[in-house]
Amino acid sequence: MHRSIPLLLILLNASVILAQTEEGLQELNGTMLYVKTVGEGAPIVVIHGGPGLNHTYFIPHLDKLSKKFQITYYDQRASGRSAISNSDEISLQSFTDDIDAIRKHLGQDKIYLLAHSWGAIPAINYGIQHPDHVKGIIFCNPIPFNKEFDAEMTVTQQSRLVGADSTDRSIIKGSPNFKAGRPSAYKKLLILSFRNSFYKKANFPKFNVEMPDNYKEASQALYRGLGNELSEYDYYENIKNFLFPVMILHGAADAIPLRASERIIEFLPTATLEVFKKSGHFIFIEENRKFNRVVSKFISH
Repeated sequence: MHRSIPLLLILLNASVILAQTEEGLQELNGTMLYVKTVGEGAPIVVIHGGPGLNHTYFIPHLDKLSKKFQITYYDQRASGRSAISNSDEISLQSFTDDIDAIRKHLGQDKIYLLAHSWGAIPAINYGIQHPDHVKGIIFCNPIPFNKEFDAEMTVTQQSRLVGADSTDRSIIKGSPNFKAGRPSAYKKLLILSFRNSFYKKANFPKFNVEMPDNYKEASQALYRGLGNELSEYDYYENIKNFLFPVMILHGAADAIPLRASERIIEFLPTATLEVFKKSGHFIFIEENRKFNRVVSKFISH
């Protein structure tokens, strides 16, 4: 009789874990979006960068947050495991509507948004259009909210290039796999593009992202759909109306200048800025413990 108790506890614990995890394709806002929800607590929807990346580069670095909060990852349309929409169905508006469809799918009235890099743009648009459904936004290494810093970022990125970067890039682009359009080659090229995005090069191997078989086709659809909208934008004025809490997390070694994040505070004085001195573009990888602590404190308070 006593021997069956541990087994019963294991089965009960397993059922709890399963109840806290949901993942797969969901028909939302007229397309099929890959959604993965882990954990329980305050709902956080994670918006990945790109356009064209997917949620997998957050794994396993956000796992600790799921022990305190409900973390929902999703692949944006024409990204990752989500379906490729027609180009006329790919727009900043459709990205905004997708987030709201996910909120409704979760059964939540209000959600937190954790937006990384380019993900800041869909998050801003959601905050503008649906402020009553936002508990708060965490901008993690956000791209600048307009184009004025583009030239500076290009110079910074080029200054970090070494001979090996050009050589490795040429080898990949000249490989049979790349010429054949195989995902494995595109993955190598994509990951290589982030090699100089870290404070410590030793942290680069911790970055990984899955590459879907239709990556080339999806990237072309995204470019056709979003190209014009992303050629020029300015959101600094729009954030003046944000009444919900906002936090900006910035890696000191990021190619994105600190000045871009400081400008957010100029237009939104109620926002808080946390600089991670030993991080580049992926603070949740390089300073994971501090990242978890800062995010947890922001949401808990």
